[in-house]
Amino acid sequence: MINALADLLDQVPLPAIPAVLLAVFYLAAELGFACHRRFGGTGGGEDETQVLSTALLVLALLLGFTFSMALDRYDERRQLVVQEANDIGTAWLRAGLVPAPHGPALQDALRLYAGLRASSPLPHETARLARAAAQRNEVWRLTAVAQAGLEAPRAVSLVSAVNAVLDTGTQREKAVAARVPGEVMLLLVLFAAVACFLLGYVLDAHGHRHRLASGVLFALMGLTIMLILDLDRPVDGAILVDQSAMVALVAGLAPAAAAGQ
Repeated sequence: MINALADLLDQVPLPAIPAVLLAVFYLAAELGFACHRRFGGTGGGEDETQVLSTALLVLALLLGFTFSMALDRYDERRQLVVQEANDIGTAWLRAGLVPAPHGPALQDALRLYAGLRASSPLPHETARLARAAAQRNEVWRLTAVAQAGLEAPRAVSLVSAVNAVLDTGTQREKAVAARVPGEVMLLLVLFAAVACFLLGYVLDAHGHRHRLASGVLFALMGLTIMLILDLDRPVDGAILVDQSAMVALVAGLAPAAAAGQ
């Protein structure tokens, strides 16, 4: 049940997130108004305000924790793009020191692999992921053949460079697939709705609705959650991982390959 609700939240388009959450939060606040009028006790408003302050504090902690988690994942994806481009470029240069025909063959395999990695592969792109895995196997096969004819220091240098390419490729795929757990996002939305319910409850206890001020608060909360989802989703949204390092590498290897033919 929880997983189904979390998946449902993931299906909502990002531009619609603030509007949907604004409606949810507004309805929760209206429910709070109604509940206080029907079930509200005789306690002073100060006591109820303490409960609201505690709920808002916990909500702020949840927002900060989830935002930090999403930002860390986004930053990891961005760094791995640059790292993989550097690793492929280094391996390509070291393969150029291997005598023909093994060196040029390995360089061609690395160039083809770079083309497959020009943008971050997504978890649902199984065919593309399979092609990348097959190309990694081909790169390693050619590396094993090439290093057999080299002296030990040069062989170790070549193998370590290719190993870095293979390792970073796997890490990048795992980083793209890593998301903030859906249960965490669902808990965040539910807790925000509860905080809005308590806000409506307390405002009615004080005799003022403050719909405009509450609406601004709800809109800001919705925008913050949208920002977290934008950072967490690798496909859509305005905040996408910069792929220029890989694109520049592919563009740089193409003329080099043409010159070597």
